[in-house]
Amino acid sequence: MDGLGRLQTFTGPVMQNVGTGQFPTRSYGNQLLKTAVGRVEDPELLDIMTQHIQSSMVGARGFIADYALLVTWERMGYGGAPKYTDLNVFNTVKRWQNTFQLLVATDEIRTYVVLNYANINWTSSTAAGSLNGHGGKQSAMVGFNGGNGTGWFNLPWSADGNSYKLVQYGSTQVAGRWMARVDEEIEYGGCSNDSVGILQMDKPQATMLGGFTLNVTAACFRPTDVLKLQIDETTLDCERLDMVIARCVIPVNSIFKTGIVIIRLSVDGGKNYPWWNRFYILMPSLARRHVNLINDPNNPNNNWRSFKPENLTMTWPNYNISVNPNAQVDITLWGYWENVLGHTFEPIGSIDKNTPNRGAYSFNPNTLNRADMMVDAWRKYAGGVVQVRVSQNWMADRGDGIYWSDLIPFGWFFHDSWKHQWGNNWAVDMCIDWFEYDGRRENFYMFLENSHACPCTMDQALADVGRFVALMDCDINGDHRCYYTQGAQHCVVSTTSVWTGAGQVCCYDWQGWLMFSHDYEYNDQYLRFYSAGVPYRAHPWGSAPYKRPPYVPSMSNFFNDLLPYEICCKWAGHCEFYFWRRMTSGCQDYRPPALGYVFGEGHFVTFDNTRYTFNGNGYYTLTTLKDQRHSMNVQIRMEQPSKNVWNADVPATVVTGVVAQDNDSSIVQVFARKDFARWRYKTDVYVDGIRVFFDTPWQKLQTFKGVTLRSQPRNMNMSEIEIMFTTGMGLVVKEARGTLNIMVSAPPTYNESYAYYTTNQYGYPVAPPNQNVGGPGRCSSFVRTLGLLGPWNNDPRDDLTTPDCAVVNVGPYPQSDSENSNIYYQFGEKWRIDPNKIQLLFQTQFKALYNPLTFNSQNYGVNFNPLLRRNNTFWESLAFSQEEVVVACQGSYACQFDYITTGRREVGLDTLDAERKFDGLKYLGEKKLISCGPLQKNDGVLKYPPGNNYLDGVTVTFTCQPDYFLHGEQQRTCVNGTWSPGWWAWCRWRDEEHALKWFTGIIVSLLVIAVLTAMYYWCWNLRKKKEKARGRPYQVARGVPPLKYDQTFTKPAPTSVPVIEGEPQKIGVHSGNVRASPPYRFAETSA
Repeated sequence: MDGLGRLQTFTGPVMQNVGTGQFPTRSYGNQLLKTAVGRVEDPELLDIMTQHIQSSMVGARGFIADYALLVTWERMGYGGAPKYTDLNVFNTVKRWQNTFQLLVATDEIRTYVVLNYANINWTSSTAAGSLNGHGGKQSAMVGFNGGNGTGWFNLPWSADGNSYKLVQYGSTQVAGRWMARVDEEIEYGGCSNDSVGILQMDKPQATMLGGFTLNVTAACFRPTDVLKLQIDETTLDCERLDMVIARCVIPVNSIFKTGIVIIRLSVDGGKNYPWWNRFYILMPSLARRHVNLINDPNNPNNNWRSFKPENLTMTWPNYNISVNPNAQVDITLWGYWENVLGHTFEPIGSIDKNTPNRGAYSFNPNTLNRADMMVDAWRKYAGGVVQVRVSQNWMADRGDGIYWSDLIPFGWFFHDSWKHQWGNNWAVDMCIDWFEYDGRRENFYMFLENSHACPCTMDQALADVGRFVALMDCDINGDHRCYYTQGAQHCVVSTTSVWTGAGQVCCYDWQGWLMFSHDYEYNDQYLRFYSAGVPYRAHPWGSAPYKRPPYVPSMSNFFNDLLPYEICCKWAGHCEFYFWRRMTSGCQDYRPPALGYVFGEGHFVTFDNTRYTFNGNGYYTLTTLKDQRHSMNVQIRMEQPSKNVWNADVPATVVTGVVAQDNDSSIVQVFARKDFARWRYKTDVYVDGIRVFFDTPWQKLQTFKGVTLRSQPRNMNMSEIEIMFTTGMGLVVKEARGTLNIMVSAPPTYNESYAYYTTNQYGYPVAPPNQNVGGPGRCSSFVRTLGLLGPWNNDPRDDLTTPDCAVVNVGPYPQSDSENSNIYYQFGEKWRIDPNKIQLLFQTQFKALYNPLTFNSQNYGVNFNPLLRRNNTFWESLAFSQEEVVVACQGSYACQFDYITTGRREVGLDTLDAERKFDGLKYLGEKKLISCGPLQKNDGVLKYPPGNNYLDGVTVTFTCQPDYFLHGEQQRTCVNGTWSPGWWAWCRWRDEEHALKWFTGIIVSLLVIAVLTAMYYWCWNLRKKKEKARGRPYQVARGVPPLKYDQTFTKPAPTSVPVIEGEPQKIGVHSGNVRASPPYRFAETSA
């Protein structure tokens, strides 16, 4: 054999470049053998191993062996073979012996096994009934497990008597060589002679943007095979690299969805696709970003989100993008744009082309050559991603070919164009354009407010696992940049979207109060430390059908919600436009969930807060709900843990497995691991029987059918898993020393009173007086949760309800011996799962961890009350004292129980910590709070208190800045969900106030004079009319006597007025056609 084959006669790893005098030596068969004691370093040998593994395994390209174990078995006889001492028959005997070799190589993360078979001449032993090494009852088994005792994998012809064929065939390109990865999951190496099977891939997931390479292996590829790959709805051609590996390139802009897709391979040109597997498509905001955009820490203006930087820098892994060390790359901008009809994702310009592949690039955007910029691209595109691609025929390059960056705005690229087209106020104009366009679209807020109201406090948000989850870039337990939500301690996003595709985002300050956009002060400095969470028109995760706006994962959210924030808040400095369209949702309609818990050695807390201890052994129903709208089922596996400190069986059980399904969702299973298998991962997680991992940043959030799984970003050992169903139910599974502590969060729709009873004026369910509690009619007629966590109906009296609707009555916690026995036999064991009556969701291949022989047995020596001294043993008194237990557990019964039964102080303290954390979360998370919602305020108004200014009983005080005057009601109080009456508070600038006061004074004075003048004139006219009506002489002044006329000079009045020919005769008082009757006379007075 080449490489490894030439080393098969050595007894251990050999450092070839070291003299033989450094190690003990001995000769055998004309060869010099060296025995090395301790650590041996041989880089050449490790390089040879690495080369063989990389060439025969997909996904091993980045593997470099750091440690290796090499063992060779030469001329091994079968058990019971006769001994020969005659050298003349040596060659004959050698033909009945086996020679094979084992290689184990690891980089401390991945481990590969190589099995080399030189001669296989016998397949069984005499003890197994063989004849000369053949036949018998049991032939030799050939294979390996997955490390840490996790599973077993058979090689072909294992245990069937044909193991000699292992020499003639192989899974690699060398006959007799078989290879596999065995660290966690067993991945079969090399190709297969089968005609149908599982497709092996070099990566289990990739970004939705495409442009990635996928190396696959299935059947051993022949030169004449025509390879085609189907991924989702895309069919593409693949290139055969060798007999083992084929290379497929997923094109850009071809997949617009996330989650599991089916991937198939054809070797006959697409006629049949017999090789398949599952592949996970990552949303762009969560996928691994190979192009890192570096912001200058010394100059904040040199930021990729700024619109006027002077220098920008990016980096990428240049060794992986191309196998050609002299390759050149293109750095291109890809813009994203959408409207209500469709979306586009296309290249719009480049930063540089044919630049050396150095892995880093810096440039000045102000001197950037934009000759190849798309015509009128500035009209549509304001953001997108940066792509680094091999310049020449990137699809033929054996490297990765293409790398993507995170989503960023392109203000630095289009700044000059925007300024040239729209002037210096380009940012304000863009903001107003968006403001008007968004206002003409569908009002998603009205659908989101009622169904996805924000939790009132951060404690409620943390408890509501099924309906809310941490926002990826503002997580108290992970990434805390909070770029779009400055001042927030923690933000959550709804796990589901409404039918419009909108999602809810709620942020909480450092005191845990909900932050409102209504409290934003309209100046550019305020944004540095206060930016509330707002509802999004497009959910960050996207939603079905994914491929049309605004449902495209990450991209729609970036275009509709994040880019407007950059334009209005960061560039234009007028965030009020953004917050007018994205107002924070209140919590008036929010109803908290109910929390149930099982922890430690069978300690339960029901939804209605009844506590008890049950140490069942087997499979049990934790909680279930069956009605026309729901089909929820959560089952647990309970078994005895490993032996206690005095090597006796523990008289109690713990939860080592949980499985959950809600409606037609995927089935999620979580299992604890054995003691020696917990060094890397604490749990094993399976979705529909397929194992999933959460140990990389881009795997922390995974969505499946009807359920989303999440592991906290800083949790790399999978010791805490969050399970969120689309119905709103959630589970938190935490591992502690081989025990699973499980918290179930039930949404309000699972409450019996919510489903059937009316609500009060605040929207909370109101149940009538309980009648016939525990009766069979009530149990069968009303929808409610059942199981070990009890029914959730706000009535703790019927929490221990059995499947046949009987209620077990017990006293306060902790219960007595007799009550614990009654709980065990009359309640807990009733919820044992009988596979003949109830579907067992657990898969049968996952066996009990600790003692399979006693698993599922009701009589295993359970101790109902180990705290009683009469139940203690002599060995317990040697391990600890009762006083030590009491002091350590600080009055916690559950802690004392676990401490005494296991004899381990650390186990009791783990139980104490879990109990206290849950009690605090249940008390604060389930608290029903009444909210009045936020009070509106105007520019310049200061609101106190700045945090809790929306809950019942809070008095809000309004003040103004020093240069402003307050108008409206200064104080308002929240009373029973309604603010006390008062005018809206607003402030006016001091100079404006003074000017308006002077102006008002002048106007009022003039108005008073005008009114007095008008009144005088009106009175004068009124008097004149009255005097006319009485026939008194018309006089100007009272003190002047009337004039007397001499009758001799009086001319008699004409009897009629002459009429001009053609003129119509006039009538009316002021027409000139007035006759003076004898009773009337005109008198003229003069001053």
